[in-house]
Amino acid sequence: MMKKLAALVLLFFAAAAPAAAQAVIEREIACPVCGTEFYTKLDLASPQYDMRLDLKPVGDATGPWRLPECPKCGFILFKSGLSKTELARSRAFVGSAEYKKALTRSSYYRAGLIYERLEKPPFTIATNFLKASWQEEAFPELLAEDQELALRYFTDFLRLAKEHDEEWENASLMKGELLRRLGRFGPAGAHFSSLKDMKEFKGNFLGDIVAYQLKLCAREDSAPHNMQDVRDFKKAPWQRAWIGLKRFWEDLKSAFDK
Repeated sequence: MMKKLAALVLLFFAAAAPAAAQAVIEREIACPVCGTEFYTKLDLASPQYDMRLDLKPVGDATGPWRLPECPKCGFILFKSGLSKTELARSRAFVGSAEYKKALTRSSYYRAGLIYERLEKPPFTIATNFLKASWQEEAFPELLAEDQELALRYFTDFLRLAKEHDEEWENASLMKGELLRRLGRFGPAGAHFSSLKDMKEFKGNFLGDIVAYQLKLCAREDSAPHNMQDVRDFKKAPWQRAWIGLKRFWEDLKSAFDK
């Protein structure tokens, strides 16, 4: 169970680099597209925090790692050492009207657009738009667009997947989560129901997530929820009642303190 959960966390928060971070350094770098040199802040990895069902960190760090952004052309430096093909395609795209129109959008939204143009794998594109949804969730229309794009690419990945590895498990959970968050409770419930009897989701925390998601779909709940909610869901009724009472008291105390 812990191995599965560790894989879920590492896949998104190490390889895809949206890990919770506290320490920040400043470095001078050069944009590979237009050559502009600029200073940028970079996050340093720190111990993991808890996360929501859409994998957004909660606690002191509430967003993805910073991506350097060129102040002149707006290119998002998603990695160092671009290949010749990547550089040529990036230059052409950054100079396009489509990219210039997106300069007001979040860094991960633009990274997703760049990944689309570079024809990166669907799973990688999906994770960028998922992280964009964290950045833009204060704006309902942008949030919905980010979630739709992430859903599309996770679905594409699942359609093409040939084996049930960690990426497949993660994409399966994210597809259902995004359907639920978008208010499509019927399709979300059907999707999670199709997962609950699979061996990958039996007797482990991933299976607990599926069971909790089915509960949320049944009550037509489209709100964000945390992994801790899943842990609480597994507890005895009296334990859940105590947790609810404790949270109510903490909220009441916080309101009076203000």
